[in-house]
Amino acid sequence: MNNSNENIQQHKWEKNKYSVYADLGLGALFFIAGKITEDLVFAALVGVAGGLALLITQRFVKVDLLGGFAVFGTIMLFISGIFSLVLQDDYWVQMKGTALGLLTASMFFLDGVLRKGAYFGARFERYLPGGALHHDRLAVGMSLTGAFGALGNYLVAENFSEDFWLTYTTFLDLPIFVILTFLVLRWSRKV
Repeated sequence: MNNSNENIQQHKWEKNKYSVYADLGLGALFFIAGKITEDLVFAALVGVAGGLALLITQRFVKVDLLGGFAVFGTIMLFISGIFSLVLQDDYWVQMKGTALGLLTASMFFLDGVLRKGAYFGARFERYLPGGALHHDRLAVGMSLTGAFGALGNYLVAENFSEDFWLTYTTFLDLPIFVILTFLVLRWSRKV
Protein backbone atom coordinates (compact mmCIF):
# COMPACT_ATOMS: atom_id res chain seq x y z
CA MET A 1 0.00 0.00 0.00
CA ASN A 2 2.79 2.42 0.93
CA ASN A 3 4.65 1.62 -2.30
CA SER A 4 1.48 2.38 -4.26
CA ASN A 5 1.16 5.76 -2.54
CA GLU A 6 4.80 6.53 -3.37
CA ASN A 7 4.14 5.64 -7.01
CA ILE A 8 1.12 7.97 -7.07
CA GLN A 9 3.20 10.79 -5.57
CA GLN A 10 6.00 10.19 -8.05
CA HIS A 11 3.50 10.24 -10.92
CA LYS A 12 2.02 13.54 -9.62
CA TRP A 13 5.49 15.08 -9.46
CA GLU A 14 6.45 13.86 -12.94
CA LYS A 15 3.21 15.24 -14.35
CA ASN A 16 3.40 18.63 -12.63
CA LYS A 17 7.11 19.40 -12.28
CA TYR A 18 7.33 21.43 -15.49
CA SER A 19 4.51 23.76 -14.45
CA VAL A 20 6.20 24.20 -11.04
CA TYR A 21 9.49 25.02 -12.80
CA ALA A 22 7.66 27.46 -15.10
CA ASP A 23 6.09 29.25 -12.09
CA LEU A 24 9.47 29.50 -10.37
CA GLY A 25 11.01 30.79 -13.59
CA LEU A 26 8.39 33.53 -13.91
CA GLY A 27 9.04 34.58 -10.31
CA ALA A 28 12.78 34.70 -10.96
CA LEU A 29 12.20 36.68 -14.16
CA PHE A 30 10.19 39.31 -12.26
CA PHE A 31 12.80 39.50 -9.48
CA ILE A 32 15.74 39.84 -11.88
CA ALA A 33 14.00 42.45 -14.04
CA GLY A 34 13.02 44.41 -10.92
CA LYS A 35 16.54 44.29 -9.47
CA ILE A 36 18.27 45.24 -12.72
CA THR A 37 15.95 48.04 -13.83
CA GLU A 38 14.61 49.17 -10.42
CA ASP A 39 11.32 49.70 -12.27
CA LEU A 40 8.55 47.46 -10.93
CA VAL A 41 6.12 48.40 -13.70
CA PHE A 42 8.63 47.24 -16.30
CA ALA A 43 9.36 44.10 -14.27
CA ALA A 44 5.64 43.31 -14.06
CA LEU A 45 5.29 43.71 -17.82
CA VAL A 46 8.33 41.44 -18.33
CA GLY A 47 6.54 38.89 -16.15
CA VAL A 48 3.40 39.21 -18.27
CA ALA A 49 5.49 38.75 -21.44
CA GLY A 50 7.07 35.66 -19.88
CA GLY A 51 3.61 34.28 -19.08
CA LEU A 52 2.44 34.92 -22.62
CA ALA A 53 5.58 33.19 -23.94
CA LEU A 54 4.64 30.17 -21.80
CA LEU A 55 1.13 30.18 -23.26
CA ILE A 56 2.52 30.18 -26.78
CA THR A 57 5.18 27.59 -25.97
CA GLN A 58 2.52 25.30 -24.44
CA ARG A 59 0.95 24.90 -27.89
CA PHE A 60 4.17 23.35 -29.21
CA VAL A 61 5.34 21.09 -26.37
CA LYS A 62 3.86 17.92 -24.89
CA VAL A 63 4.69 18.63 -21.21
CA ASP A 64 2.26 20.67 -19.12
CA LEU A 65 3.79 24.11 -18.51
CA LEU A 66 0.64 25.76 -17.20
CA GLY A 67 -0.74 23.26 -14.69
CA GLY A 68 -4.36 22.76 -13.71
CA PHE A 69 -4.96 26.49 -13.42
CA ALA A 70 -4.20 27.37 -17.06
CA VAL A 71 -7.42 29.30 -17.75
CA PHE A 72 -7.48 30.95 -14.34
CA GLY A 73 -3.77 31.75 -14.52
CA THR A 74 -4.15 33.29 -17.98
CA ILE A 75 -7.01 35.50 -16.82
CA MET A 76 -5.02 36.60 -13.75
CA LEU A 77 -2.00 37.27 -15.97
CA PHE A 78 -4.03 39.61 -18.14
CA ILE A 79 -5.57 41.34 -15.12
CA SER A 80 -2.07 41.76 -13.68
CA GLY A 81 -0.78 43.26 -16.94
CA ILE A 82 -3.73 45.64 -17.23
CA PHE A 83 -3.29 46.64 -13.58
CA SER A 84 0.39 47.48 -14.19
CA LEU A 85 -0.23 49.29 -17.48
CA VAL A 86 -3.15 51.39 -16.27
CA LEU A 87 -1.66 52.49 -12.96
CA GLN A 88 1.98 52.86 -14.12
CA ASP A 89 3.25 53.24 -10.57
CA ASP A 90 5.73 51.13 -8.57
CA TYR A 91 3.62 51.48 -5.42
CA TRP A 92 0.57 50.06 -7.18
CA VAL A 93 2.64 47.22 -8.60
CA GLN A 94 3.44 46.40 -4.98
CA MET A 95 -0.24 46.70 -4.04
CA LYS A 96 -1.19 44.43 -6.94
CA GLY A 97 -0.23 41.47 -4.73
CA THR A 98 -2.71 42.64 -2.14
CA ALA A 99 -5.53 43.47 -4.56
CA LEU A 100 -5.20 40.35 -6.71
CA GLY A 101 -4.51 38.22 -3.63
CA LEU A 102 -7.81 39.30 -2.09
CA LEU A 103 -9.62 38.78 -5.40
CA THR A 104 -8.18 35.28 -5.73
CA ALA A 105 -8.89 34.48 -2.07
CA SER A 106 -12.50 35.54 -2.60
CA MET A 107 -12.87 33.26 -5.61
CA PHE A 108 -11.36 30.30 -3.71
CA PHE A 109 -13.67 31.01 -0.78
CA LEU A 110 -16.79 31.19 -2.97
CA ASP A 111 -15.78 27.97 -4.72
CA GLY A 112 -15.31 26.25 -1.37
CA VAL A 113 -18.56 27.46 0.14
CA LEU A 114 -20.88 27.50 -2.87
CA ARG A 115 -19.45 24.74 -5.07
CA LYS A 116 -17.79 22.54 -2.43
CA GLY A 117 -14.38 23.19 -4.01
CA ALA A 118 -15.35 21.67 -7.36
CA TYR A 119 -13.13 24.03 -9.37
CA PHE A 120 -10.21 25.34 -7.30
CA GLY A 121 -10.15 22.64 -4.63
CA ALA A 122 -10.11 19.81 -7.18
CA ARG A 123 -7.45 21.46 -9.34
CA PHE A 124 -5.25 22.40 -6.41
CA GLU A 125 -5.37 18.84 -5.06
CA ARG A 126 -3.61 17.62 -8.19
CA TYR A 127 -0.39 19.30 -7.04
CA LEU A 128 -0.46 18.08 -3.48
CA PRO A 129 1.09 14.99 -1.95
CA GLY A 130 -0.88 12.52 0.09
CA GLY A 131 -4.31 11.00 -0.07
CA ALA A 132 -7.75 12.33 -0.85
CA LEU A 133 -8.79 15.76 0.39
CA HIS A 134 -12.07 17.50 1.11
CA HIS A 135 -12.17 19.92 -1.81
CA ASP A 136 -14.39 22.40 0.03
CA ARG A 137 -12.03 22.59 3.02
CA LEU A 138 -9.05 22.85 0.69
CA ALA A 139 -10.57 25.77 -1.24
CA VAL A 140 -11.65 27.63 1.92
CA GLY A 141 -8.31 26.99 3.62
CA MET A 142 -6.38 28.22 0.60
CA SER A 143 -8.61 31.29 0.47
CA LEU A 144 -7.63 32.10 4.05
CA THR A 145 -3.97 31.49 3.17
CA GLY A 146 -4.35 33.88 0.21
CA ALA A 147 -5.98 36.53 2.38
CA PHE A 148 -3.16 36.19 4.91
CA GLY A 149 -0.61 36.54 2.09
CA ALA A 150 -2.38 39.63 0.75
CA LEU A 151 -2.30 41.19 4.23
CA GLY A 152 1.40 40.34 4.56
CA ASN A 153 2.10 41.93 1.17
CA TYR A 154 0.25 45.08 2.25
CA LEU A 155 2.15 45.36 5.53
CA VAL A 156 5.55 44.88 3.88
CA ALA A 157 4.78 47.31 1.04
CA GLU A 158 3.57 49.96 3.47
CA ASN A 159 6.34 49.62 6.04
CA PHE A 160 9.52 48.67 4.18
CA SER A 161 11.56 49.75 1.18
CA GLU A 162 10.71 48.76 -2.37
CA ASP A 163 13.91 46.70 -2.52
CA PHE A 164 12.95 44.76 0.62
CA TRP A 165 9.44 44.23 -0.75
CA LEU A 166 10.90 42.76 -3.95
CA THR A 167 12.98 40.30 -1.91
CA TYR A 168 10.03 39.51 0.37
CA THR A 169 7.58 38.86 -2.44
CA THR A 170 10.05 36.67 -4.36
CA PHE A 171 11.66 34.66 -1.55
CA LEU A 172 10.42 35.34 1.97
CA ASP A 173 6.69 34.88 1.66
CA LEU A 174 7.15 31.40 0.14
CA PRO A 175 8.11 29.68 3.44
CA ILE A 176 5.10 31.29 5.13
CA PHE A 177 2.85 30.10 2.31
CA VAL A 178 4.29 26.56 2.53
CA ILE A 179 3.69 26.35 6.30
CA LEU A 180 0.12 27.62 5.94
CA THR A 181 -0.50 25.20 3.07
CA PHE A 182 0.63 22.26 5.22
CA LEU A 183 -1.81 23.38 7.92
CA VAL A 184 -4.60 23.58 5.33
CA LEU A 185 -3.70 20.11 4.05
CA ARG A 186 -3.90 18.70 7.54
CA TRP A 187 -7.35 20.21 7.98
CA SER A 188 -8.50 19.08 4.52
CA ARG A 189 -7.36 15.47 4.67
CA LYS A 190 -10.06 12.80 4.47
CA VAL A 191 -9.65 10.36 7.32
